[in-house]
Amino acid sequence: LEGYIYWTDDEVRAIRRSFVDGSGSQFVVTAQIAHPDGIAVDWVARNLYWTDTGTDRIEVTRLNGTMRKILISEDLEEPRAIVLDPMVGYMYWTDWGEIPKIERAALDGSDRIVLVNTSLGWPNGLALDYAESKIYWGDAKTDKIEVMNADGTGRRVLVEDKLPHIFGFTLLGDYVYWTDWQRRSIERVHKRTAEREIIIDQLPDLMGLKATNVHQIIGTNPCAEDNGGCSHLCLYRP
Repeated sequence: LEGYIYWTDDEVRAIRRSFVDGSGSQFVVTAQIAHPDGIAVDWVARNLYWTDTGTDRIEVTRLNGTMRKILISEDLEEPRAIVLDPMVGYMYWTDWGEIPKIERAALDGSDRIVLVNTSLGWPNGLALDYAESKIYWGDAKTDKIEVMNADGTGRRVLVEDKLPHIFGFTLLGDYVYWTDWQRRSIERVHKRTAEREIIIDQLPDLMGLKATNVHQIIGTNPCAEDNGGCSHLCLYRP
């Protein structure tokens, strides 16, 4: 939004942003950050969400770092990836703790439910297909890429071979893209045909991966107009 990209910086324990060309780097959140991991933007309400595996919390602020609020702080072990659906009013996240799971809650943290908690190991990556209401995830321990409906039904395996260590994960068009720590590669698979290809390899220190089509970021909710009439954060719930 407004030409910014946002990222978590575990080394300096902060959330940062810069313009897409890399200029104008600035800190957004620096206080009470331990190990910031997943990050996601609600482009309708103009809020920023993140997971922290050190504080075991999911938090939200305005895009400029103001109006910070803790949304979830109980029963989180190792929260990692997070994605948002502002049109529907839900957030989804992975947790690779002792009992790995994928959960869902309203954007204000209420109505929390577990969607998947079986046959998971290290669910590092998470991506949401808005057009088809499906959730994709990559697991670095089971070495699988799986997909299910956004309500947790219809789970199936998309890829289950030669996936040494998935980490970064994203969806763009008909393809799921991911980074692999061991293969040092960026790869992709067609979400329907399951045809795979390596985009590039021999890249050191690969971490997160995000892709977006700016011409397809549409949708609205009650927070779109005048911040939903809210004086602080507008957190949409179904």
